[in-house]
Amino acid sequence: MNDLEARPVTILTGFLGAGKTTFLNALLKHYAERRFAIIENEIGQLNIDGMLLAKNYGQLIELQDGCICCTLNDDLYSALETLHADRDSFDELVIECTGLAMPSAVMEPFTIHPIFRKYFPLKRVICLIDAEFITDQMKERDEVLRQITAADLLLINKTESVHPDYLNDLQTYLQALNPLARLFCATSKKQFPFEEIEQVSYSHNNNKSFSLVKNDKLSAVKAKTFSSSVQQHLSDISYRTYIFVGEFNYIDLFLALSKLVGKHTDRIYRMKGIGYKSDNDKKIVLQTVGSRVDMGYGDYWEEGEEKTNVLVFIGKKLDQLNIETLLNQMLKIPAFEKK
Repeated sequence: MNDLEARPVTILTGFLGAGKTTFLNALLKHYAERRFAIIENEIGQLNIDGMLLAKNYGQLIELQDGCICCTLNDDLYSALETLHADRDSFDELVIECTGLAMPSAVMEPFTIHPIFRKYFPLKRVICLIDAEFITDQMKERDEVLRQITAADLLLINKTESVHPDYLNDLQTYLQALNPLARLFCATSKKQFPFEEIEQVSYSHNNNKSFSLVKNDKLSAVKAKTFSSSVQQHLSDISYRTYIFVGEFNYIDLFLALSKLVGKHTDRIYRMKGIGYKSDNDKKIVLQTVGSRVDMGYGDYWEEGEEKTNVLVFIGKKLDQLNIETLLNQMLKIPAFEKK
């Protein structure tokens, strides 16, 4: 396939009132030279958000009266087929999800389906966060946590509404909820750091987002559970980082991860990982999207870089799932069998 035929996709998520349409309008204005196609989703017969969009976009497809993550097999696929047929009219696609959408379901076509992966590669998932109301929203709706943990980029909006000390605590807490994501703040109303945002991508994060761990010589597991004054009641949300030096049997690993995340979609919110094969110079990139596992080749290992396996899980009560034991069993020579 000619790369010129591909149209990168940005998924814009965030709970109701987070400022997604405001952000999208600012994006259209900032990159006025780009031709954007937009899929706009809103629950209800009348799409108010579509009416609020600036008119400097290439195409607008409105998916009304239903949440996009519940209509994937119909409306979204039809919209993508329509856009592919008219791909010469736009350069990039932005999907603005309803505030109640589960991003993992929206991501699936672009990470799992081979045709859509070719023609609509996922560029990034952005989650808008309302600084003033996010802590209450997390208490009330599980969708908020799903949106935060699915994102490649967290963008705290409406920061002028909260005290600076609270904002600092919130940033620390959100980064702990999703250590795989880059975190930014809108400096003021309608002012967003687009240059920095442009440097964050779905594929880039797969390979480069593991600076939070060191490549230990021994098979190891590192854990962190975060709790702060911002949100004590969510202290059961945690991430676990698993590091293995031995090489995985990737067929077995794919099947084991598929079974694990399929069985525990209510416990495992997100997984990203990198691994290696002794007979290949490219990194193996692993990622779970909902109940599905995505695995493929990424960037080349840099010269002198130690080849190791790092997998990061985000979710609830992860220690009860015996993930480390499962991963150990997927090594070609399990660590506990080594002399």
